[in-house]
Amino acid sequence: MNVILKGTSDLENIDLHRVAGGALRRVSTVPPSRRVRRAAVLVPMRTLSVSPFSFPFGSVMRVREALRLQTLPFLSCAPAGGVELFPTVLERTPRSSSGVVWYASAAELDFPEPPAGLSTLVWPAPLPLVSRVGGTGVTLWVDEENLCSLLWSEGCPVLCRWRSRSAGSTESEFAWYDRYCRAQELERGDSFALDATDPKDLESLGGIVQESLARYPWIGTVNLSRTALEGAVGLERSVRLLTRVAGWALLLGVLVLTGGVLKWHQARGGAEAARLRSEALYREAFDAERTGRIANPVTLARDRIAELRGNDAEGRSLEDALAELGSVFSENPSMDVTLDVLRYNAEGLDCTGSAPDMSTVLTFRKAWEGRAALSQLDNTQSVPGLGYRFDLRVRW
Repeated sequence: MNVILKGTSDLENIDLHRVAGGALRRVSTVPPSRRVRRAAVLVPMRTLSVSPFSFPFGSVMRVREALRLQTLPFLSCAPAGGVELFPTVLERTPRSSSGVVWYASAAELDFPEPPAGLSTLVWPAPLPLVSRVGGTGVTLWVDEENLCSLLWSEGCPVLCRWRSRSAGSTESEFAWYDRYCRAQELERGDSFALDATDPKDLESLGGIVQESLARYPWIGTVNLSRTALEGAVGLERSVRLLTRVAGWALLLGVLVLTGGVLKWHQARGGAEAARLRSEALYREAFDAERTGRIANPVTLARDRIAELRGNDAEGRSLEDALAELGSVFSENPSMDVTLDVLRYNAEGLDCTGSAPDMSTVLTFRKAWEGRAALSQLDNTQSVPGLGYRFDLRVRW
């Protein structure tokens, strides 16, 4: 016999149903809730076993894998269909985890379907009775065919036991635990038996379950069903697949990044080598005594060539250039620009000066647009107390 507990997601209301002979009939009911979405099936499982575990890692996937490796030597002796495991983590940190693992025969994982629209949790029948023994003792589920019990120690299940109703009684089961606890030097604690054949006991079951969940919330994470097992296996496969994909993506990213860094270093080295060659050629051809870095050796070389060619080269004369400069200032009398250096050659002018703000610098440059083929600002920078210092290249 199985009992289905149906309640809301927060388990404030619980309805009790009894599965008997493949049909579902109501035994007792508390006022229903419109938010009913969950069901808990209490099952007296014959092959159920429980064992504690503790591992130095916190991943649930690694916990399942470690427990599976521990059971490999016993799988050859397992009944037909094999043994399935369901870990319940009671304490977990990023570097450790501990709890209990439930072992059950796969042949026992076929349960009646709950009412439509409910998600199902499958619990060992004596599991939600723990509140009646205060966390230490024996909880016993009794029905027409089964005597199913759990031994508890400080809120943690220690031992599962099943007997046929025809082969024992409530008193004989409690007496067996008395002898077992003495032999193992365990605290015996209290005893509680729930007779599922008695409607009065079933009426109190909802309150017992709620009290147990309030004291031990981890009970709500126990689910010994095929659905939970398939979900865990599917999650493990997805995690493994995504881990492999992430690993390959990370490797590909590292390779691309390495190639990009190598190309960047190669391009930087080539640009630096070209700059050094240009500086060396400029010094060799025009200014052997110049030291330090030359910002733009190609432009300087072109200007020096233009100076050496003088008025014989095509371009405007010095008088024309000065006339254009005077026109710029006469057309913009409010333009506050100071020229510190003025260099002339047949191709144009090079001006170094300052202005109180950047807009004035841009106005000065724009004034040359209609007078020259090129007017370009270089090395513009803000100087505290002076304003903006700039270099202007004008080419005819």
